[in-house]
Formats: sequence, structure tokens, C-alpha cells
Amino acid sequence: MSYSTPKGVPKPIYVIIIVLLAAMYYYAAFVDISNPEKVVEDFYHAYFQRDFDTVASHLSVFWSVQFLPQYMSSSPAQLLEQRDQVENDIAKVITDIEKSNELPQNLAIKILPDYTRQKPNSALVAYSFEEDGKSLGMEMAILIKEKGEYRIYSMSPINAEIIKSIPDSDLEAMDQSFKNLVETK
Repeated sequence: MSYSTPKGVPKPIYVIIIVLLAAMYYYAAFVDISNPEKVVEDFYHAYFQRDFDTVASHLSVFWSVQFLPQYMSSSPAQLLEQRDQVENDIAKVITDIEKSNELPQNLAIKILPDYTRQKPNSALVAYSFEEDGKSLGMEMAILIKEKGEYRIYSMSPINAEIIKSIPDSDLEAMDQSFKNLVETK
């Protein structure tokens, strides 16, 4: 009795591989949309395109409230519940502020993934602005996870040495603080 093994890879394996790759792409592109780097990139892409409704959708309600005095007395839970209204209101404010601000046509953002630090409730994302391929400076966004999605909590200029010097203990404390903030009733 002799056994022979077939030569090559069975054809159904190719189909399975293609289906798995397509499913992974679909998940990454359309289901798992709360990647902090993607949030920052999409925020600035919308900003450069003057799409202030999308800009507002990527901002934390806690960032937005500094420009919306009508929400100053709201609790964190109330702000999160009123997210849609806060988004609409901040989009109007941003539109008013930016109506006379002209941006260079060749302005771009470059995410610096080596500096990204992600925790369950927060993230840091570093990026640089470029004009004609030349770096104009580096910024860092701090993101908070609100109802399962990262939102921009703050943005500030930074340099590589500062972001490298942030200890994990500070990130853990920030993450716990953000967790407490969004879970406050």
C-alpha cells in the first residue's frame, strides 16, 4: 500500500486566504475606527478641507466646553449624553473662528508613529506639519476615549525630547484620570 501526497497547495486554501485578508481589511478600515493616529489624521484632513462638522466630531466634549459657556455647569455625564448638541455647537464656533483664516494649499500632516503611546482610556499622538515637504514643527495630541472612541482632548506644540521623557507612570495616572472622568455619573 503506497500513499501519495498531492503536489502543491490545495486551491481552497487560496480562497480562504483571500477571504481572511479581505475581512481583516474591512475590520481595520470600517469597524475598528478608533485608532488614535487615524483620529488625529482625519481631524487635520477635515480641518485642511474646511469640513468643520467632521473636525467637531473628532474633538472631545471636554475640549469643546472651553468655547461653549452654556455647558460649563454640565457634569461629565451630561456632556457625554449631549455629545450631538455639543458637536453641532462647537462646529458653529469653529466655523466662525476659521472663516477668515487662510491656510496654505500645500499644508500636510505627518503622523510620527514612533512616539504614539496608547492606553485603554487615553493616547498620545505626535505629528508634524509640513509645507512643501518641509517640517514646520511638531505637536502632540492627547486623546480620551469617550464611549469607545478616541477623541482629541488637547493639542500642543512639543519636541521629540519632551515626548520621550514622559514616564509610563504619568501615562497610567492620566489614563486612570480619564477613566474616572468618563465613568462619572
